Amino acid sequence: MYEIFTYGRFEVEPQNEQAFFDAWSEFAAWTSQRPGSVALRLARDVRSAGRFISFGQWDDADAVRDWKSSVEFKGRLGLVVSQAKEFEPTELVTLRKAAGGAVEQLSPPATIEAIHAPT
Repeated sequence: MYEIFTYGRFEVEPQNEQAFFDAWSEFAAWTSQRPGSVALRLARDVRSAGRFISFGQWDDADAVRDWKSSVEFKGRLGLVVSQAKEFEPTELVTLRKAAGGAVEQLSPPATIEAIHAPT
């Protein structure tokens, strides 16, 4: 078993925050309906007010690949990115997780590579 997350770091100017929130919300609502999407979150960095982290949990790498390969992905993400001065995306896999005093080792497939949207 393994867990996979999509991650995006956005640097947003104060005057663009509301437009960024609106664009992210539309993108996240659409994404949350995709097969394999578990949950999405947008967080603000408390040490850097203009830095936002978007992360989403997915069932597996194939679901992420299908989402990023969808016809609508590039345009929808572009509306979010256009509100930021910087954007850095990646995918993350969980190696260990702890809950209730116990630590579980997860085994992501060794063959998972970066998942890029088609250009």
